[in-house]
Amino acid sequence: MAEIGNDTRRLIEMVKVISKYKVTQGISPEKFCDMLKELGPTYVKLGQLLSMHPEVIPMEYCRKLESLRTDASRLVTAQIRDIISEEYGRPWTSVFSRIMPFPLGAASIAQVHEAILLDGTRVAVKIQRPDIYATMERDVRLLKKALGIVKIKNINDVVDLSDTIEEMWKVAQEEMDFVREAENIRTLRRNCEGIEYVYCPKVYEELSTKNVLVMEYIGGFELNDLDAMEAEGYDRNEVCTKFINNFIKQFAEDRFFHADPHPGNVRVWNGRIVWLDMGMMGHLSKEDAELVKACMRAIVSNDYVTFADSVLNICDHDPNIDMPAFYERMKQYLGKYRIISMEEMSSTVDIFADLYRISRDFRIVVPTTYTMFWRSMSIMEGTVTELSPETDLTAIIGKHLAAQNMVGGIAGAITKSVSHRRLISGKPLSYKGHEQEPDEDIEEE
Repeated sequence: MAEIGNDTRRLIEMVKVISKYKVTQGISPEKFCDMLKELGPTYVKLGQLLSMHPEVIPMEYCRKLESLRTDASRLVTAQIRDIISEEYGRPWTSVFSRIMPFPLGAASIAQVHEAILLDGTRVAVKIQRPDIYATMERDVRLLKKALGIVKIKNINDVVDLSDTIEEMWKVAQEEMDFVREAENIRTLRRNCEGIEYVYCPKVYEELSTKNVLVMEYIGGFELNDLDAMEAEGYDRNEVCTKFINNFIKQFAEDRFFHADPHPGNVRVWNGRIVWLDMGMMGHLSKEDAELVKACMRAIVSNDYVTFADSVLNICDHDPNIDMPAFYERMKQYLGKYRIISMEEMSSTVDIFADLYRISRDFRIVVPTTYTMFWRSMSIMEGTVTELSPETDLTAIIGKHLAAQNMVGGIAGAITKSVSHRRLISGKPLSYKGHEQEPDEDIEEE
């Protein structure tokens, strides 16, 4: 009965907040963002996740919701110490000599602090917010009820928010499982072995639990810190090219990729690009990866027929789709973006938003795995555009595709392996006092 009473009170509170913003009369991206903040951390997280899905929510909302990434309340040091002590079943001082009071980063689900182990080792400790799972589970359940009471005009016209929230909840559950994240980190570390310019921090297994994750401390600066990059003598084009090369390796070769490669999750440190925050990773089957590469190959070659066919192979669709009309839309789509430079795009995610718009028009259902992939590609491309507009993403992708299709037969398989390996295993980044010889270029036949 007490639980029912708490649910009722919370539901009334949520309906009041939603009603306050007069959503039945339509709601702007700014007001939608403010409403989520007022509803609490659960909805801040849902807003963050929604911002990554231009296929289900209008682009203007996605752009505004991205601001929620840096807008999270912080747990105080006493709370952090209590959570760690309770998780370990012993005083936090039996593990750490010090926990720095100001977080390295704070988000809706967890925050990260620098700490010192008893032997003097610097580490990064990710601490999950107390009771966040139960809180989010209740709020998601109640929000779906609230949406049955108050319809949100403008947004509901585009997507069924109830279904979207259910999908977002699945993603959030994965992010709240630090055991799963630790395994993601181990996998990415294995995939980075032998690559001198990229790195992934190690996990302190014996100190990590479902709610506390202890990792190697990573210094350096965020990928988009242009002042730091210039001060330390890094070449932006080299950094961006190798960033792109490693991301392509992740999806094309490893089929295991970082699903949120925004600058806050990527650092530059000691001549290496360092991947952080592996709570949300994407997985592609071998068949999935081949279809994605077929799409990219068609985009690079401006082959709209192959591109359209690849999209239909990837997605669920009506077998009676109007193919001539679909081919024509895809022809216009590829034509539009082949004549616009990266600097001229209002947003790099526009290319994917347009593709999803076409999919909706033809009732084509894009699988979640591909949604995550294309969105992560757009985040990566947006970062590159900001850092180094002259870096040609299409040319880099084309070089990878060429390396994988140079020669046929058994000899071709060997050549393909060697050529592609050169692309993805370059030397460390060059910076002041640590100049490197340039990487060997591939000679394409």
